[in-house]
Parts: sequence; structure tokens; C-alpha cells
Amino acid sequence: MKKKKISITNKNLDRFSKFLTREIKKPALSDQIPSEAHIFHGAYNDANLTQANLEMATNIMLGMTLGYVKEAPLIMIFEHQPNQEMVINLSSESRKKSTQEYIHSIHIKNQLEFKNKINELVAA
Repeated sequence: MKKKKISITNKNLDRFSKFLTREIKKPALSDQIPSEAHIFHGAYNDANLTQANLEMATNIMLGMTLGYVKEAPLIMIFEHQPNQEMVINLSSESRKKSTQEYIHSIHIKNQLEFKNKINELVAA
């Protein structure tokens, strides 16, 4: 597991370095990336990297929803063809709302379970 994390980290650093080098030479995508964004990489030919970064983005979105991660855009730089990248916003308002609604439903469910448990103990 640790080797997998190191491999993903190395791939991310390598891709980010190449992205920055290209953007410095000939800006193409950097103006589409909001300030302070969390940046993830994905590629048509590397499903493991893409999936690992989507999982990381999901965890960060959850952290933002729960309030322990500072609110910031989640952006994926996705290589959809060889040497052709696009910017994908992973933190749309609908995704944020969906995450908030899910957290709220867990909150309500737990409240009901706690209330039922207390009522059982009181009735006993």
C-alpha cells in the first residue's frame, strides 16, 4: 500500500512538473485554474492515477463539507489524448450540495437512532 502511495505521489509530481514547464513556455490552461485550487491529474492511459486522484478529491470535498479543510476549488487536469489536456472542475455547486445533503441525512439518521436508544433505556 505504501509503495502504491509513493508511486502515485511520484506520478503526480512528475505530471505537475511537466504541466508547469509547458505552461511557463506557452500558457494554455493556467488561466482556467482558479486561485488556491487543489489540482489533481488524470490521464486516459493511467486509470490508477486517475482513480487515486478522484478518491483524494472526494476526501478533500468531504473535509471541506465538514469544515476541517479550507474551501477551495477542486480541479483535475485531465490528459484526454496524448499531450492534450483539459481542465475539469470537480467541485461544482451540485456536487457540493449533494455531499452536504448526504452528510445531513447521516446526521438525521444518527439523531433518530440515539433518540430511540434513549427511549428504550427510559422505558426499561
